[in-house]
Amino acid sequence: MILRLVELGIEGSPAENMHRFSEAAVMSPVPDVAVLPELFTTGYVLDSISSLALKEEDLRDLPTASAAGENGIWMIGGTLPVKTDFGVVNRMLVYSPEGTLAYQTEKVHLFRQMGEDKAFIPGRCGGTFPFMDITGAGIVCYDLRFPELSRRLALAGAEIMFVPAQWPAGRLELFRSLLRARAAEAQIFAVGCNLGGEHLGVLFGGGGGVVHPGGKMIKGRHVMEGVSDFEIDLKDVGAMRSRINCLLDRRPEEYGTLSREEDRSD
Repeated sequence: MILRLVELGIEGSPAENMHRFSEAAVMSPVPDVAVLPELFTTGYVLDSISSLALKEEDLRDLPTASAAGENGIWMIGGTLPVKTDFGVVNRMLVYSPEGTLAYQTEKVHLFRQMGEDKAFIPGRCGGTFPFMDITGAGIVCYDLRFPELSRRLALAGAEIMFVPAQWPAGRLELFRSLLRARAAEAQIFAVGCNLGGEHLGVLFGGGGGVVHPGGKMIKGRHVMEGVSDFEIDLKDVGAMRSRINCLLDRRPEEYGTLSREEDRSD
């Protein structure tokens, strides 16, 4: 299977970015799966997010959906700001090779240090979805720092986890290290797609990657500036777990509850 990371920079209007990223996702040679970054049409223009947010009825007919259906590929369509009855969420959208909206999930943890909580409300985890012959799931950027969420998805059957992100270049090694940790601890593929270029004075520069269930970064093939293809075998998840199965060896009775309170039982 050929998986493509589209890590371009933000240039122009949201509509222009939508078309640029969608076109890069399906340029020849067309991959089986294309992955886009977090908020790739707008970036974090927090003062304008409310006015730029899409409506629920807009989501099924986006250019990313058309690109997926016309080319018969899976489109992990990054994230977009979406209006709900309770506020704006940072939502990840996945389109099937038929061009249908196959999965949605939302950014659960908001990065308060940059004021994200002023423009968005915390989202809800969308769980897992059928992906090719295995099970997929998604988390968004800062969610990667919270292993409880990734573990929940792995225990629900996820074998590949997509992570659209806007991770600054200065912390790129941490981003890649966390991708490797999430992959190795559950023997899953972890796919991180980072924003490229510079945005609002912050250098991103792409640099995401694809991690094998054994914890090693997979080497990609350069397609064009900001676009790379990776060849993966989804059967490697089962093969890895046949040798070491960390999920099977869990002992949750010894872990206690995940709480901030100290255990004072002694």
